[in-house]
Amino acid sequence: MKISVITSCTSRKKYKAVNQLQPQDFLSTERLAARSAELKSYETIATDMYTGQQHRHLKAGLEQLRAYYKEAIIDLYIISAGYGLLNESDVIVPYNVTFTGLNKKELLERSNGLQLHERIKTLITHYDLVLFLLGAEYVRALQLPFKVPDTVTQIFLIGTGARKLIPNLPNTHFVPAGTSLRHKLHTTNTTLKGLVFERLCAFVCREGLQVFEKIRQNPQRILDVALANR
Repeated sequence: MKISVITSCTSRKKYKAVNQLQPQDFLSTERLAARSAELKSYETIATDMYTGQQHRHLKAGLEQLRAYYKEAIIDLYIISAGYGLLNESDVIVPYNVTFTGLNKKELLERSNGLQLHERIKTLITHYDLVLFLLGAEYVRALQLPFKVPDTVTQIFLIGTGARKLIPNLPNTHFVPAGTSLRHKLHTTNTTLKGLVFERLCAFVCREGLQVFEKIRQNPQRILDVALANR
């Protein structure tokens, strides 16, 4: 089974240069190249740049899973409001761009400029199971639904307030990751989805890779796994 996780960038980063990239620096490839050259000493791969709590837990889960099985198992992609869709190994420099606070028109304009919908739709057609760990603004930027084969199972962990953003389709599933789950796991909003994923990875290390097939058949099992490992 081919599996991927799509998560969001975080405001907390490994480096925060005083001249970090701003929204206008992404408006042309020439300007981006020139500004990136100024920040070359801060270059690092995407998975190491982000240091927010969700990403830290997600990364810990992936590292545990990959070390146990001695292979990648899951591919990681990151949605950046500046760079667009990133592979975890893409090299980037510090920037200050976010979807948070944009009105609907601004958000869609940025999403369209980054070609997020088309790029992610094309990407996920190559996977059997895709886990989305995103907040509401990032889900809106996806402009769902994705018209992909029903064999591509899409699971969105997101708060109940954003339930209406997830299409009611056979291959698209909503798994509530909001206040109720946060209280049960004694954690914070910024940590919750990453923590759930980390616990899922630990469970797979104990119980075997067949867990992913069971989750594909019944996505709500993710909650059982998270709560069983408190």
